[in-house]
Amino acid sequence: MIVTAVVFVHFLEYHEEKVDRLGWEFKDPAFLIFPRFNCSTYIFTITYGSMIIYVFTQYKTKLYFSKLMISYTILLILRMFTLTLLPFQESSEIIFLEDPFLNTLVYPGNIDGDLFFSGHTALLFILLFLTRNKIFLILGIILGLLLIIQRVHYSIDVLAAIPFAYLIVRITEYMTSRLQIKD
Repeated sequence: MIVTAVVFVHFLEYHEEKVDRLGWEFKDPAFLIFPRFNCSTYIFTITYGSMIIYVFTQYKTKLYFSKLMISYTILLILRMFTLTLLPFQESSEIIFLEDPFLNTLVYPGNIDGDLFFSGHTALLFILLFLTRNKIFLILGIILGLLLIIQRVHYSIDVLAAIPFAYLIVRITEYMTSRLQIKD
């Protein structure tokens, strides 16, 4: 996962340049419905709070941490692929997402063209599909709406995250079932 994360950060630098040259801005009809507002604190709280909920509710579950790390690695790989295929440009209405962890430790500068599909939303739905805990469904829907309200993601980015999250968990479950030693 660490190698993939490092590659992803370097990919984002390249991708930002590509989006600035070739990017397509999507005219999202959802932006006409939802107000524009800075939701950074709520997005940050839901994202990292969900990770804490996952750990506290799953720590007795076999391979819970491995499944999360494998899922996140696959998520990063799939996002590099989809970002390459669909280089959407950020909305002209974007309010830059202030995430003290990602902005300080991970992302090189102001990354705003990493749109399709939403990694934040996918992560919450990965947690839902791994646990079947409905709290992640509720938090995932709220998070997706907040990302649209802040104009960090288009509605298609948020909606596409759900089937990608399902696919990621299916792959993860297959991989971990193949890795387990049978008695």
